[in-house]
Amino acid sequence: MSSLKAARADNFYHPPDWDPRRGSRAELAAARLGEPAWKAHPLRERAKKLGEGILVVRFEMPFDVRCSGCGNRIAKGVRFNAEKKCVGKYLSTKVWSFRMMCAAEDGTSRTDRTRNAHYIEVRTDPKAADYVVAEGAVRVGDLDKLPGAKVPSAEELGVEELADPKDRERRAADPFYGLEHAPAARRSVERARAERVSALEDARASALLDDYRSPP
Repeated sequence: MSSLKAARADNFYHPPDWDPRRGSRAELAAARLGEPAWKAHPLRERAKKLGEGILVVRFEMPFDVRCSGCGNRIAKGVRFNAEKKCVGKYLSTKVWSFRMMCAAEDGTSRTDRTRNAHYIEVRTDPKAADYVVAEGAVRVGDLDKLPGAKVPSAEELGVEELADPKDRERRAADPFYGLEHAPAARRSVERARAERVSALEDARASALLDDYRSPP
C-alpha cells in the first residue's frame, strides 16, 4: 500500500494491538470507544438504519427523468446514494424501493440541498420487469404528466423537424398516404440534412482557420 490512509480505505489495515485470536477488528474498535461490540457493523454508516429495514446502496438511474421539484433533467446512468427498502411483494418477488436526494445543481436556490431538498423514489416492477418512478420525478417519456410541463419543440432543441405534425398524424392514420408521400418527404429530409452538414462544415473550417499559414 502507498499510505496508511489508502490501506484503511481498502480495509487492509490491521492495528498493531489487534489479536485475531481474541476477536474481530470491529470488536476492538468498539471496545476503544467504550461501546458494545454489537454496535460496530461491517457496513459502517450504510447500515445505520438497518433496524428500520433500510440499507444505503449505490443506485444508478435506469432511465432519463425530470425532477418535479427543481425541473432539471437527470440522465440515465447518474448514480446516487439511495436508501434501499422492501415495500411489498409481487407473488413471491420482493418490490424494492430506492429513495434518493436529487443531485441536480444549477446555482439557484431551487437546487440548494440544505434549504430546498427534493427526493426521488424509484421502485422495481417485477410484473413488467422494469422500474417505475413512485414520486419526486417523471420519466422523460411521460412529460405530459408533469404539472405545467411543456415538451420542447425541435427548434428549441436545435434539431431538424422531420415532418409536419399534421402530416405525421395523417401518415399514422392512413398508411397509403404515407406510402405515396414517402419519396417527397425523404427528399425534404435529405435536403435539410445536407444544409445542416454544410453549415457544420463551414463552422468547423472557420474554427480551424490558421491566419499564419501560407496560402497554397
